[in-house]
Amino acid sequence: MCVDGARAVLKSILQAFPKTDISLSVIWIQMPGFNDNEKTAQWSAGILNDPRVRHFYDPYPTHRAGRAFAKGVIAEGRGPAWDIYMFYKKGETWDDGPPLPVEFAHQLSGGKRADPARFRTGTDLVDALHELMHKVTGDACTGS
Repeated sequence: MCVDGARAVLKSILQAFPKTDISLSVIWIQMPGFNDNEKTAQWSAGILNDPRVRHFYDPYPTHRAGRAFAKGVIAEGRGPAWDIYMFYKKGETWDDGPPLPVEFAHQLSGGKRADPARFRTGTDLVDALHELMHKVTGDACTGS
């Protein structure tokens, strides 16, 4: 997740649904060519300081989590998933890896690596994440 994405999650999910019973996992993925490393991931994780959030770091070149989450969501052979926001129903069973999400949005390469209809950035991303949160949980927005 990028810093802009973290801020979108903070505003559209954590602040907007402060009492909703959710578990949010954030995977900070190190990508070559960017200033991504474990130290910057730890700093960025501070943006999402909420007890409902768990942070993980997925280093280059293994990208174990990024590759597992890419299956069924990212175009075949287009690498690991990053800057993607996946929603699962509460109680979803995870077996050998993550199941397909019930909903998702992404910020991947202008919509070329994943479904272009789910590509969002900026305020469109904030709005989409807010709508998906409501759709998946059924909860109403009670925060800012």
